[in-house]
Amino acid sequence: MKFGATALPLGRFIAIQLGWPGWVGLGALFAGVAGVLIVAPQLQSANAESATAIENLQRRIAQSRSPAAAQAERDPVGTLVAGLPPASAVAQFVADIQHRAELGAVQIDRTEYRVQPILEQTAQRYRLSFPANSDYPHLRVWLESLLHDYPNLTLDELSLRRAVDGGEELESHVSVSFLVRDSK
Repeated sequence: MKFGATALPLGRFIAIQLGWPGWVGLGALFAGVAGVLIVAPQLQSANAESATAIENLQRRIAQSRSPAAAQAERDPVGTLVAGLPPASAVAQFVADIQHRAELGAVQIDRTEYRVQPILEQTAQRYRLSFPANSDYPHLRVWLESLLHDYPNLTLDELSLRRAVDGGEELESHVSVSFLVRDSK
């Protein structure tokens, strides 16, 4: 009996015993192994390229950081104070408030000033309080322009009063704060 003669009936026997689900399973197993053998090296090279790109990016970020940025991270209060306008700018700021009020049809009769040292005496907070008379749209545009153009300005208080007759004129009280660095 030859080997080839017994191999054919044995192969047919195994094929019948496996059935079509077995053959589908074996085909999927071989396809999975072939896929891993083909895709794994590509994934490894892609991971290596990504790791290299991340290292290069981290190196460029470290190089791009200036000494000023490093100083800002170590002393955020000092950086904040250094970015504030000098105390000598307060007079110009108050004049600008008055000028913008006149242009915006907002009437300011008087202004009350209060100065408060902050941030360990390295900066000053000027609080300005004043009555302002105008209609609502003009008052709103005036305040929005001030807050937009002066990033270190805060609106602390705004109270509005209207006459009983429902007229357009509002009596308002406005309080704003303006931060400056100390002139010392």
